[in-house]
Amino acid sequence: MSLIYQPQAEPSLNGLKAKPCQALKFLKRASAVITKPAALKQGDTIGIVATSWVIKRETIEAGKTFLESKGFKVKVHPNNDMCHDELWGGDYKTRAAALHEYWADPEIKAIIATTGGLRCLNLLDYLDFDLLAKTPKIFSGFSDNTAIINALWHKRGVPSLHGPHVRSFVNDNKEKNFADFLSVASGEKATLQFESPQAFKNGTGEGHLIGGNLCLMNYLLGTEYAPSFKNAIVLIEDEMEEIRNIDRMLMQLRRLGKLEEAAGLIIGNFTMISNTGTSGFPYSLDELIHEYTHDLDIPVVMTHSFGHGGRMMSLPVGIRAKLEVSDSKASLSLLETYTGDK
Repeated sequence: MSLIYQPQAEPSLNGLKAKPCQALKFLKRASAVITKPAALKQGDTIGIVATSWVIKRETIEAGKTFLESKGFKVKVHPNNDMCHDELWGGDYKTRAAALHEYWADPEIKAIIATTGGLRCLNLLDYLDFDLLAKTPKIFSGFSDNTAIINALWHKRGVPSLHGPHVRSFVNDNKEKNFADFLSVASGEKATLQFESPQAFKNGTGEGHLIGGNLCLMNYLLGTEYAPSFKNAIVLIEDEMEEIRNIDRMLMQLRRLGKLEEAAGLIIGNFTMISNTGTSGFPYSLDELIHEYTHDLDIPVVMTHSFGHGGRMMSLPVGIRAKLEVSDSKASLSLLETYTGDK
């Protein structure tokens, strides 16, 4: 079965090449200034905030104990003990206030989201981005927190980590997850080696990192919170999605020209993909990736080094990096530090 995506030619009006709409100025990055957080040091305080769902208190305590064993103080925000509508750490205003409180606390040097979930997209409208930019902090999270990470970068030029949640320090990969987190958060220009890479397109690309959860990135498109894909190295991963929906989301990125603008594409874990329906869907994830990237002149690689599934490499959204992909290996070298002066 042939599976090759062929983009249409650009539209024209009476023979003239159509010009892009100039009215949507928010599609360009709103802040031209990069405001980096201070580097994390042993003895610093790390805050834990439920930006989305809550999890069992014993899991939070296990993550807290692990971080303390590595030489850090840990504060757990009380919103972790709330259970709004059975899932969330408070309503939108409560969760925003919790993040603002810990962000403004000079004692806290880094904030790690408790977990992902749903409705961080809605939370964006309640965040004070001026406050978040005034006192930049290390912020780490993924999944639903993709919305916060990319909006913070686009709106105010504050880079964040597409990295571990607290529960990432309670699984079998906790030591690797923490080592990567500390390396980037402490201000190293790390070179990250991807585990078990599967190359779709060999090559080298340089650009700032954006992205995270594929579903969330699609829902940000066309809004004031969406980051620019131009010359960006794009991260995508997802969980519990229908394969047919992944097809639609990848098509959306191609149809809007987002992947053509990018400097590279890194595909993380896609876990618990389902294929239901009366007729099923005949294509695999690998086939879809090939269809939508085979004609792009950028490096494309799939890895199990980040995303849902346990392993969570820390990838600083907003920071420039170089992606190198060959048949046998793939690496990402940070071209600048995530943090400011050590």
